[in-house]
Amino acid sequence: MSNALVTVASFDEPYKANIAKIKLESEGIECFLSGENFVATYWLLSRAEGGIKLKVNEADSKAAIEILARKEKPLDTQQSSELGEYDLTCPKCNSENIEYERYSWKMALLSILLFRLPLTWLKEKYKCLDCGHIWK
Repeated sequence: MSNALVTVASFDEPYKANIAKIKLESEGIECFLSGENFVATYWLLSRAEGGIKLKVNEADSKAAIEILARKEKPLDTQQSSELGEYDLTCPKCNSENIEYERYSWKMALLSILLFRLPLTWLKEKYKCLDCGHIWK
């Protein structure tokens, strides 16, 4: 195999390209990004240019494609508890899709329309986005 460079992926946003580059470098594959400065400067033309290209040696191309195709496993709940993350679940359906409402945005909007002054009323409630259950 020759020492030619091959494009294994292209990206529209610089942060996605850098994440993929770090992923490959952590596996020991040398790579670099082509067109990153152009896309960062002229982001409207990123598709015309072909985006940011992630390039590797031809010998490493198959391994690089496999690494980029791998999905990262999320932390299990036991590990996230050990990291100190806040565990809150809906008491009705045990869903973790929770929203914290501190202020009543409806009352704030109404006060802006009536008094031209945003008055907020404390609401401080949790709402489950899956089942709609509301609790304090």
